[in-house]
Amino acid sequence: MKLTGNGIRRYQLILGMVFVAASAVYLLVVHQLELETTVMTVYFPYAEELIHGNLPELEFPPFSMVFIAIPALFASTPFGYNVAFVAEACAFALIGLVATGKLAKRYNQNQHSALLIYTVLMILMFTFVADRLDIFPAILTLLSFYCFVTKRYALAFMLLSVATMTKIYPAILFPIYLIPFFMNRDIWNVWKGAFVFIVTSFFILLPFFFIGTGDALYFLAFQMDRPPQIESMTASFIHLASYFGLTEVEVVFSNGSYNMVGPWPDAVAPYLLPLLAGVLLVIYAQYARMLSKLRKFKRDNENDRMVILGGTVIFALLAFILTGKVFSAQYIIWIIPFITFMMITSLDHVSKNRILIMSIAVVALTQLNYFVNAADGGEVIDTAHLGMLTTLARNIAVLVLSGYTLWVCTKYIEKRHWRTQSPEDGE
Repeated sequence: MKLTGNGIRRYQLILGMVFVAASAVYLLVVHQLELETTVMTVYFPYAEELIHGNLPELEFPPFSMVFIAIPALFASTPFGYNVAFVAEACAFALIGLVATGKLAKRYNQNQHSALLIYTVLMILMFTFVADRLDIFPAILTLLSFYCFVTKRYALAFMLLSVATMTKIYPAILFPIYLIPFFMNRDIWNVWKGAFVFIVTSFFILLPFFFIGTGDALYFLAFQMDRPPQIESMTASFIHLASYFGLTEVEVVFSNGSYNMVGPWPDAVAPYLLPLLAGVLLVIYAQYARMLSKLRKFKRDNENDRMVILGGTVIFALLAFILTGKVFSAQYIIWIIPFITFMMITSLDHVSKNRILIMSIAVVALTQLNYFVNAADGGEVIDTAHLGMLTTLARNIAVLVLSGYTLWVCTKYIEKRHWRTQSPEDGE
């Protein structure tokens, strides 16, 4: 069913009310059960320091402090702050809903389906949308992506920089944005994009260096020397090895999470960052190769480029997650806007459905993994086989989704080429 402009707006309003209702239910549960959320126990103390002019040492880049400080302007108690934070997170989720609709409209795809997919996936992850910072960089990255595909390049690079200064992961999209310009020998946009990205980051960092307390770059040191977190891909496979007696591991609390230490995790940890760099270089090279093939096969049109771009972004984000030292449950929020984007490209319906089913499975396993392993303050994973198995299952599901996305994009080019060949071309 194709909706008119008024029909789409009404549908967006209905789905928007779903987010508002989810926010209200979430806050009611928190209040009635007297739960101590991350927002109240971690972000609220940070916000109080910021309000009093102090710069706390955060594990996040400095622009995250803006989103932490805003709710404190409207509330002075932990629960009041929680209410304001959830309202802020809900507002960003709604911005993402509108941006998703605009992307679907641009590519003449079913806005009804795109909006519904985005809403379902976000609602399934809503406990993390409402209780973590990740919705803010995720939507900023989506807005940057929207500006990029609509050729508002300066704004795209500026928003990507702001997203990176909120949480570091969006930086991996920076080379993906630049590669098409390099291939077109459009050096002007290469320099302009790099200039806007770097200057925006500089001006975000600058005020924090003049505050006089704390360290604006503390987040870099915080992440560099930490051991693998128990939910990471590395830790889940090492834990499996320990189950068979191949090594010994211990779970300790440090760097704000439960992490794994022992002979194997200690030996592997220093190589994870170089591994990530190597994997990303391969992804960037593969992206350039796929774009070259589109030109070779005379399929260099916007629709086909968007399939390759969307798949590359998803694969890069998942590679960042899978090779990292940390794989917190809320990281799945990062890929939801781009999973939705793949559903509105010209990719075939079978591949779309498989990607969507795999994504829902990842979300479901993430929630299961969180509830199993958080049941005893994060220590269940060290004492029960169920905790280890749910973590491993979630990570394998993410690995499968990542591999399938890359495979689909690669085969898409060959398949489209084959379909457009005439009999004479094949002789």
